[in-house]
Amino acid sequence: MQFLRVFVLAAAVIALGGCAIGQTIDYRQSSPEVKLRSATPVLVQVVDQRPYVLALDKKPTFVGRIRGLYYNPWNVNTKSGLPLADDLAQAVRTGLTKARISAAVGQGVTAAPAGQKLLVLTLREWKMDAYMKVRFDFDVGLAVIDEHGAVLASQDVKGSGAVGNLIVAGSNVLRQAIASPGVTQALEP
Repeated sequence: MQFLRVFVLAAAVIALGGCAIGQTIDYRQSSPEVKLRSATPVLVQVVDQRPYVLALDKKPTFVGRIRGLYYNPWNVNTKSGLPLADDLAQAVRTGLTKARISAAVGQGVTAAPAGQKLLVLTLREWKMDAYMKVRFDFDVGLAVIDEHGAVLASQDVKGSGAVGNLIVAGSNVLRQAIASPGVTQALEP
């Protein structure tokens, strides 16, 4: 009798959640295509300022929600199990490295090391919501900082809408921020 209750409860959870439970996204694969050249090394830092993460309502690994059969929401997290900020820092570093720019990931830095530039990506929003379609909401700021802590350039990128592929959408957001004229000029020698 106890086995039957456990079986019925498990079947109900699966039916209500559909395949929504345990979904993850690997934003480390969202490396942007970087079309600039620079011999100056870059230190990449991502700062998570999403309000629900700062308020401790969601974990730093939270990337959105997927809704089950009855529109019940299930959290989606990073595939790596690391904070979203870490995954995006790796994606940006990979994009810069592919462009043959020496890049490393740092944390808690307010100025670039001597002879380098600091690229700070601030996440004010970055989440997806999936039911019949996938909506992606983002609001990021990108700043290039020199070794004295002066902001050389900044760019904000914000939007919301249906997407077909979240990895590509994330890559496009990062590419758009880095490809802005001011950021490109600040990173090139």
